[in-house]
Amino acid sequence: MATKRAFVHPSRQEQVPAEPKRKRQKPSHLSGSKSFKKAHTVNDLKSSIRSLRRLLEHDDGLPADVRIEKERALQSAQHELEREQSAKKRSDMIARYHKIRFFDRRKAERNLKKAKKALSACEDAAVAEGLEQRAKDAEVDVNYAIYYPLDKSYVSLYPTKRKKEGKNDDDAAEEHKAQKGEVERQGDKEMWEMVRQCMADGTLDDLRNGKLTAGEEQAKETAAPEVKPVVNKKQQSKKEKALPGDAHGNRRERRIAAAAAKAKAESDNESEGGFFE
Repeated sequence: MATKRAFVHPSRQEQVPAEPKRKRQKPSHLSGSKSFKKAHTVNDLKSSIRSLRRLLEHDDGLPADVRIEKERALQSAQHELEREQSAKKRSDMIARYHKIRFFDRRKAERNLKKAKKALSACEDAAVAEGLEQRAKDAEVDVNYAIYYPLDKSYVSLYPTKRKKEGKNDDDAAEEHKAQKGEVERQGDKEMWEMVRQCMADGTLDDLRNGKLTAGEEQAKETAAPEVKPVVNKKQQSKKEKALPGDAHGNRRERRIAAAAAKAKAESDNESEGGFFE
């Protein structure tokens, strides 16, 4: 608790030195100086998976019901880790291609606006048919930039070339078209056709969320994760040590059996050699 300042009579105000002014500080709950960053969920899951694996591999005294429970917990943690990693990958993809998608959408919207304006002002039926198709394609371009699957690497519709020192006439013409928004469409042709089909089917949101392009990866996520059986290393080492010799009998009996097997092999070799002499 802070000490209370002593009362000073008004007649003695000039004799008492003034206290130094202190900068007012924000409360601790408002200032983020003492806030700690929480550990990532992926790291927690990885540590729990490691601890469960060590427990199942090295502890051979676990009861059967406890071992089954720990194996189920290991499977659940591995499945959750896969989900967290896929979510992190999706978030990284969104952050990486955010600007490219934004500029593609703006260019496609300008092209769509120009096509609709030209179509409304056109009086020739033959020209209007071409302008109508151009407007439809521009609308597909807009939806391509918006609904391209978020968990995939985005392929730009209007990729910009890096500036070079020596420019020819073709490069200058392309740059002039890019400034006007008349660049030829590129991008992923198969995805562009899929966007147009999804516009007709009304499944653009499913395409954006990766439900239509997941394929085998989506099936793996929905199915139960395949987990390799955890083998106890102590029991495995004992089995490997027991393989070279006979497991039955004591050391003397095993030596006698090995000597008999060796003698039998030598006699077989001698008999085979004598046949050809």
